[in-house]
Amino acid sequence: MMKKFTFFLCIIFISCASLKLEKNIIISDLNWIQHGNSPENLNNSKFQISPPFQLAWIYNAGSGFSYSPMLVADDILFVATLGDEIHLIDIETGKKIGTVETESAVAGTPILYNNKLIIPNAYGKNTLQSFDLNLGKVIWKEKIGQIEASPLLLYDNIIIATLEGLVINYNIKYDIAEKIWEFKAPKPIRSSPASDGKFIVFGCDDGNLYCLDFESGNLVWKFNTGAPIFSPVSISEGKVFAGNLNGIFYAVNLKNGTLSWKFETRSKIYGGCAVKDSIVLFGTASGKFFALNKNTGKVLWEFSAKSIINSSPIVSGNYVFIGSLDKNIYAIDLTNGKLVWSYETRGRIKSTPIIWKNYLIIACEDRFIYAFKKQSEKMK
Repeated sequence: MMKKFTFFLCIIFISCASLKLEKNIIISDLNWIQHGNSPENLNNSKFQISPPFQLAWIYNAGSGFSYSPMLVADDILFVATLGDEIHLIDIETGKKIGTVETESAVAGTPILYNNKLIIPNAYGKNTLQSFDLNLGKVIWKEKIGQIEASPLLLYDNIIIATLEGLVINYNIKYDIAEKIWEFKAPKPIRSSPASDGKFIVFGCDDGNLYCLDFESGNLVWKFNTGAPIFSPVSISEGKVFAGNLNGIFYAVNLKNGTLSWKFETRSKIYGGCAVKDSIVLFGTASGKFFALNKNTGKVLWEFSAKSIINSSPIVSGNYVFIGSLDKNIYAIDLTNGKLVWSYETRGRIKSTPIIWKNYLIIACEDRFIYAFKKQSEKMK
């Protein structure tokens, strides 16, 4: 039985209509404030944790989750749901702080910027919104169509990709969204973009990877993979990484859009990858999980889950963590691919895990959030 917690954060005011934080969230380099934890979308945690773990708390969000629903900053976990809400949870206790109502289901990962939540709604009238956590209200909103891809935060700008094929660069430094440029792709965009600070790269349903200039929005190059790209893009040391629905994982040169190498998995690739040092890691619909040399595409090791892996992994220290539709969260040794620890939840795991300090947190299809801590540590 889970221990009951009695501690509550005394920093909020909650009404039936809104949530207000009465102090600013402390922003540091340790926060996970956007999809992939960096503009490059490398899915690396700045905290190092190691198994075995034990369950610290469970939270019922009352609704399901998309592929990457969580942010965390200043000991507050933000969880976007498909039930038109973003939950704020005290990460130490698992207790609810409050909720932010959204326009619709949230498929992409929100962004935390200067005490504001930038919310990409999957559908509705105003699909892009900025919610001020101090004021407890939406301060600006944009009508740009359905959004499934996660926004990209770069400097004081956000890059939004939509199912209408639009890619829009907004400056959000002030309390209004200023459109800088707009690019139109021929088909829907479900692939979350990434950037090295100079270029913006994303995949498209037309099978192409597109590279845009960040300043102008002009097309720099495009590369045809031959099948729709749903997976988020990652960028590391001059290479672009993405998989497509033909089961081919690509490494493309960022500078000129030429092929560096490709790897055939023989299974669809829905999720993104994690990149750590010289290793790139990703899963497939067959349940196969691969670790490749990011410079050559050579297989370093592989691991088999019991069902589909359709979300991105996360790396922490010497371990990589992945969830599967077989309901398990797995901790795998990064050096040799050996299973070190696993835990079977009550629901399928379609979402990328997140790590904050000494917590491993996963969102499951059964609408519950599971938080784990190092087994030797005293549970609160």
